[in-house]
Amino acid sequence: MASLLPLLAFLWTAAATVLPHSNTVLVSSTAPSAELANCLRTSFYGTYGGSSSTQEHIYLPNEECLSDKSSLNGLSSGSLVPLNTDIEGDTGRLVWVGQAGVEPKEIALQSIDDAWNTISTRSQEILLQSSSSDFSAQKVLGSNQGQSHNQDYSQPIQLLHQSPTSMLLHVPSTYLPIIDTLLPYHLVPVALPTKPLPASLGLMVNEWEPVPNKFAKHLANVTKHLRFSPEIDKIVSDGIEHNQIRRDVRWLTGEAPSGIESRHSFTKGALKAANWIKEKVEATGAYCHLHQYLVGFSPNVICYYPSSLNSTEHVVLSAHYDSRGSFGSTRAPGGDDDGSGSGHLLGVAHAIHTQGVKFEKQVILAFFSGEEQGLLGSHAYAEHLHGKNTTILLQVQADMLAYHAPGEPLQLGLPESIHLPEASYLIGNLSQIYSPELLVGKTAACCSDHQSFISYGFPSTQVFERNGWIADPYYHNSGDLSQRENYDFEQIVSIAKITLSSLLTVAGYQIESRT
Repeated sequence: MASLLPLLAFLWTAAATVLPHSNTVLVSSTAPSAELANCLRTSFYGTYGGSSSTQEHIYLPNEECLSDKSSLNGLSSGSLVPLNTDIEGDTGRLVWVGQAGVEPKEIALQSIDDAWNTISTRSQEILLQSSSSDFSAQKVLGSNQGQSHNQDYSQPIQLLHQSPTSMLLHVPSTYLPIIDTLLPYHLVPVALPTKPLPASLGLMVNEWEPVPNKFAKHLANVTKHLRFSPEIDKIVSDGIEHNQIRRDVRWLTGEAPSGIESRHSFTKGALKAANWIKEKVEATGAYCHLHQYLVGFSPNVICYYPSSLNSTEHVVLSAHYDSRGSFGSTRAPGGDDDGSGSGHLLGVAHAIHTQGVKFEKQVILAFFSGEEQGLLGSHAYAEHLHGKNTTILLQVQADMLAYHAPGEPLQLGLPESIHLPEASYLIGNLSQIYSPELLVGKTAACCSDHQSFISYGFPSTQVFERNGWIADPYYHNSGDLSQRENYDFEQIVSIAKITLSSLLTVAGYQIESRT
């Protein structure tokens, strides 16, 4: 436990977040639809789980809704879980924790009971350590502020509900920044939003449509009319540079002399990475800003390429730059997860600049933090975009692009669930045109930042390194470096060609004349 202390010592408390006004959580296999009572549809807090067979839909209905038994008509199954009165209205978040998608035969997976026992034990150890005289005298590894702050860890993490594959926790705001450090590597957290999701308030005539149909139709039409473009092929082939991506990934991991040991969202390394990313992308002609969303967390880095036609429509390409290390370790190089996605995104920015691309629609390159604590950064940004009534034509998240098992071909994994199928079809078809060396399939890997965008009704998907299960033996491990067997920069390059071609295809472009 001692190795955790530098990380835990002076964490700034996340901005106070009041839990929703509800006495009960409903966890169900039934998605919101026209068949459900309106009071359930308007209390929908999201869909969780990477596999369609084990997905859970979470509602927080009010007392009036539950007092009318007819409100529960249309539910195929579910569990009603009372919220502990000790936590109702208090600060903190409800956090779903579930399987990341690691191949079961490769590891001895803990049961959810065992995992909860581990979380509970480790949080109790933190409480005991925080009361010792020397706990507050230590400095956080890369503390954001470099100042001493005593934290109250006395309010425990509480288990509200569990299934064979997941659990629902109440995580006090003090523990929220470090929830990832308490989890076995094969489990991942996703924080519930603080208010019902607006996607559940939309028009539902026959069935639930989390993304408005007009966006699905638009992407299907784009796919229908796809043709090989020699110009796009030249842009992606000449613009995406293997050596550039390798240098950038290794700077982020600390394999190059950056001095970064961890990009955990509460470290100086994460702040250093954020400012370096901002500077790098601004040098390619973008305007970037640091998007702060919770006190103490390193910011999202949001970079804009303007529309040459003054369009108000957007295309978003994203990755998360924060990292997670071994269970109980403060070192987190994050070479694959998600240095590969962030390096790929920097490679796309580099190509936009060197090839003189000017987009007809607005393009956003987004580097998120807080992913490892529950998609916190991307959720805040997606909520922000929704609040501004932003039109997004496509959002693609790049998370873990570099690893494939020994002897396997280069691959591209697309989500099995929680995605817009038409967005995934487009990416798969672009792969066949511009990176035919990739074997395209589906992955049950869970959970990444595109899910935040789906929650707010945006057309989204993810690109991933492998079909099927997560196979990287250094997943959520302090050995996640790029200089190791089967870490394949060629696969990153091939996937970057696809994501850049998606920007060019959906956003439209012109090539700036150079004299």
